[in-house]
Amino acid sequence: GSGIHRLTENEVGDIDPAWSPSGEEVVFSSDRDGDFEIFVMNTDGSGIRQLTQNEVRDFDPAWSPDGTRVVFVSHRDGDSGIFVMSADGSGLHRVSEHGPPVGSDDGPAWSPDDKKIAFFSGRDGDSEIFVMNTDGSGVRQLTENGDIDLYPLWSPDGKEIAFYSNRDGNFGMFLMNADGSGLTTLGQSDLWFDWLD
Repeated sequence: GSGIHRLTENEVGDIDPAWSPSGEEVVFSSDRDGDFEIFVMNTDGSGIRQLTQNEVRDFDPAWSPDGTRVVFVSHRDGDSGIFVMSADGSGLHRVSEHGPPVGSDDGPAWSPDDKKIAFFSGRDGDSEIFVMNTDGSGVRQLTENGDIDLYPLWSPDGKEIAFYSNRDGNFGMFLMNADGSGLTTLGQSDLWFDWLD
């Protein structure tokens, strides 16, 4: 916990930081221009560059494993959808598509092999964990219950996915295989926080 220092200075909010795979940059969300957009900076806080520009909320960015792309969530189409762009902000396109009833797609997490994106969505009436190819094809639902499943996170080897859920009455951490099988409870395990590194 030593050596803490501030990287950004503004009067509003800077949230959702994520290290680049190279360890040289940090992507984050900020409402410094009036609404939340995606920005990137050097790890010392210098060289801040704005990657998105629109009048709705862009947030929750994450790098692809090779550092060439960024996935994030945006409200630009009237609902909460998942978008991918190049690391310089070019080539932006939506990768999550669903029809009525309109739900939200959120919490994208890139698989370590660069082939899949896990996310949570309300498209079936409650919040479940889904996975898709990075181009948005091949969507598969991994969890199915009447409770809330949130924020999937891949294991470093890509074989398992951890996530939050209130299926036991209180929010806790759960672990499953990448195909949705083998569900176990993690409780207060430090595994979740280890994987964030």
